[in-house]
Amino acid sequence: MDKKNYELKVGLEIHQQLASSTKLFCNCNGFNNNGNEVYFKRILRPTQSELGKTDPAALFESKKSKRMNYIADTNTSCLVEADEEPPHEISQEALDIALTISYLLGAEPVDEIHVMRKLVIDGSNTTGFQRTVIISTGGELHVQDLTIPVLSISLEEDASRIINKNREESTYSLDRLSIPLIEITLAPMKFKKEETEKIALTLGRLMRTTGKVARGIGTIRQDVNISIDGKNIIEVKGVQQLDILTDIIEFENQRQSNLIKIKEELIERGVKEDNFNIRSAEITNIFNNTNSKLIKKVIENNGKVIAIKAPKFRGLIGKEDHKGTRLGRDISSLVKFFGFGGIFHSDELPNYGITEDECKKVTNKLENDDDDGFIILTGNTENMDVAVKSIENRLLQCTIGIPAETRMPTEDGMTNFMRPRPGSARMYPETDIIPVKIYEEKRTAIKKSLPRSYEEQIDNYKNNIGLNDKLSVQIFDSKYKTLFEKLIKKVNVPANYIAAQLTETMINLSRNKIDITKITDIELEKIFKEIESGVIAKESFEKIIEDMCQNNKKIDEIINEMKENKLTDEDIEKIILKIIDMKKEIIKEKGNDSFSILMGEAMKQLRGKVDGKIVSDKIQKLLNN
Repeated sequence: MDKKNYELKVGLEIHQQLASSTKLFCNCNGFNNNGNEVYFKRILRPTQSELGKTDPAALFESKKSKRMNYIADTNTSCLVEADEEPPHEISQEALDIALTISYLLGAEPVDEIHVMRKLVIDGSNTTGFQRTVIISTGGELHVQDLTIPVLSISLEEDASRIINKNREESTYSLDRLSIPLIEITLAPMKFKKEETEKIALTLGRLMRTTGKVARGIGTIRQDVNISIDGKNIIEVKGVQQLDILTDIIEFENQRQSNLIKIKEELIERGVKEDNFNIRSAEITNIFNNTNSKLIKKVIENNGKVIAIKAPKFRGLIGKEDHKGTRLGRDISSLVKFFGFGGIFHSDELPNYGITEDECKKVTNKLENDDDDGFIILTGNTENMDVAVKSIENRLLQCTIGIPAETRMPTEDGMTNFMRPRPGSARMYPETDIIPVKIYEEKRTAIKKSLPRSYEEQIDNYKNNIGLNDKLSVQIFDSKYKTLFEKLIKKVNVPANYIAAQLTETMINLSRNKIDITKITDIELEKIFKEIESGVIAKESFEKIIEDMCQNNKKIDEIINEMKENKLTDEDIEKIILKIIDMKKEIIKEKGNDSFSILMGEAMKQLRGKVDGKIVSDKIQKLLNN
């Protein structure tokens, strides 16, 4: 392709939950469910803007016509989340955090904030819209020698948490709904593989310097805006893992490049938007005696088989220069949103039990020429007309190249269709919340209390607290950063030990499929206090967490058991003497060099019961005697 006309540009939008004590528009806290649940249902419909227009993204979602089920915990949700009570005033705590991050980025806050409604009818908001407000504009993010302009910083309410969904309904939990979320939109830049992940990481660390952002799975998400033609932007929503960010961008680059090539080939074949001859026809009777198990099952269940003509598309639907970039895959992911399993297309047939003779009959039915293709859709008659129309529109969009749309990431670094891009009709003013002025006194107070930079905090961990380079970065990036800084002031336990347990040990437990989210900061603090008092051995930390997570033991129960089973000095000495007696030949041969062997044997029996240093000192003393 002509490099002058096509250039990959990427813009990042970072969404980060704030660790405020309440939600954005009520006094509930979204992080502490108490198990007292209530249930209700909704069916959401699109509304028109003040100018009488309907947002295309909302209209698309409405065609799925799903029923929405909601689970509300009375400790984390109230009537505001259920849309049965007007929103309260915006959280001043969340506003202050957003302003702090704005000043860290050099952005300029607006004089007065006005809450807006953003149409969202996929069920993730009970109201059918998300409340959002622009806090500041401008500013810059500095990443080594790179400077990225900040377009805007907004404060908005997070969406509900999806529990499960199927063709007929979706179920959401309201505990996450309206947790304050800061959105930082960076200006688009030319993509460089080695820079994009660094940008997201640097911005995440800048926000974490405040100590006021939530940590853990789902608390930070990246939306990525990707374009190669400078006009039609693809937004990939909700990338949670930085390590696949580059894969997703590179996949979209290849997918969009493929669409440009398809457009250029269609032009060469004489296809334009105004002469696009498309039609569809029911072809169920062609497959009455088919060998295709899938189509046979559809017909047996009173479903239909529809064929859509793809004029001049022969060889283009299955075109795949790079894995996953074929047009057929895009169309398949599109129809899945209407409850269909996928499609068949002419470039992959005959196959899947569909014969060459059946393909010829479909071609004749559609009156196809040699360079025409076709797509076959099978399934229940419900929503089939809408799905067929969506396929026809998607084929038509190939004449313009890249359709602007919203997509979602897959675990293997690709993307799938999600919905059309929203238009200007999506936003309108929130009438239930009065505007809020940002006075000079607040600006001054926040500027005076800005946190130290990431580099300064890492230096403090190393030079004043005594952590090594690795632990300094690990504890800063972990969700236990605030707890660590509290513990080193409250308990007399080495900082290196605390940092290692809160990072390396907890990560290893998580990798072993142990749900460490069950452990609260209060329980962790209690464990370290008992280690300080000597009731709990340092080596027992990992086992305690396992017992609490896997066996649902309470920390007080574990502590009481350890007190009851605590070994006396005499008990410890007897065990070590027995080991020394068993290994006397090795001791005679190696002398003091046998220490490591004795230590290993002793810790097999005493690990988690006695501090390793006590065991070490005892062995040394008994060997020297």
